[in-house]
Parts: sequence; C-alpha cells; structure tokens
Amino acid sequence: MMFSTNNLWRILIVTGMTVCTSSIYPCHAQAQSFTEKGNILIAQNLGGIVRKIPLEEVPTPAMSAAKTVTNAQFNQARIELKSDGSLIYIMRGKNQQGFEVEVQVTPSGTITQVDEQIDPSGVPEIAVKAFKRWAPNDQLISIWRSTRLGEFYYQFAIQDFWLEVAADGNKVIIYRKKINIT
Repeated sequence: MMFSTNNLWRILIVTGMTVCTSSIYPCHAQAQSFTEKGNILIAQNLGGIVRKIPLEEVPTPAMSAAKTVTNAQFNQARIELKSDGSLIYIMRGKNQQGFEVEVQVTPSGTITQVDEQIDPSGVPEIAVKAFKRWAPNDQLISIWRSTRLGEFYYQFAIQDFWLEVAADGNKVIIYRKKINIT
C-alpha cells in the first residue's frame, strides 16, 4: 500500500512535533513499581533507576568511605543505575549529633555527594534570605547542607517542596517532593 506524498508529510510533521515537544519540558518524572509481596521497589526518573537494597549489599569500599566521611550509623541503602551505566550507592543514617545524613558513593569508595541535616544557625544569612524570598510564609520542616565536589548547597524542606540554594544565594532550584503510593 502506498502513501500519498501529503500523508507522508503529515506523518513526518506530527512525528517531529511530538519529538520536539516531548523534549522541551525537562521535568523530573518518576514512576514506581511494586511487586504484590512488597519486596521490590524500583523508582525510575530521567537520571536512572533506583532500588532499595540491604546494607549488606553495599560494597566494603563504599561503606568504609561513607562511614569515614560522615561518622554515621547507616540504616538504609539504595543503589542507582545512572543513565550512563555507572552505579551509585546511596546510604542514609544518623551522625553522632543525631542529625540525618545521606551519602552517595561509587562502588570503589569515591564520595560524590554528602547531605547532612543541620541546625538553622549553620546556614549563611544570604542563603536564608534567598529561601525567604521564594517561600516567605511557608513552615520550614528541616534544613540540609549538601556538599558536591567541594561546593555547598543548602536545602530547605517545606510542606510539598524543597528549595536548594547555592551558598552564595545566587542560584535557587525548587523541587517537588515525590508522592509515596501505598
């Protein structure tokens, strides 16, 4: 069966418009899969695939590096398969001051990110001003300091969102918290 030239052009135009419009909006899409027995949880986002794992599955170099950097007791672990095929282990626990800590580390023990809950007095005034500019009337739930390759960011958790503010206050990113489906 042959298509007429007009039909081929229409198909080409619609396909091109679909591809273009789907790549314009860089949202943080997430989907979760559950088994009936609840023993597997996989969350997928545009960056990779994340799965909860037992702490025993974290390689020794990764666990050792995370404990050395944070001096924390970990109680949760996840593994993320990045879009480039690399693996990152994400461990969560509490430090000696009782604050929550989350560490991202490669299987060989290279720390890529450390997030730690901090006291409000530890946040630079310029970052607090940036937060208040974007969320002036929102109730603050917690504050985290995120360290990535020597750069600091401050994360302000509010009801449905968290705001990430660069240490100098010049960059603010607003994230929507994911919704847990039970």
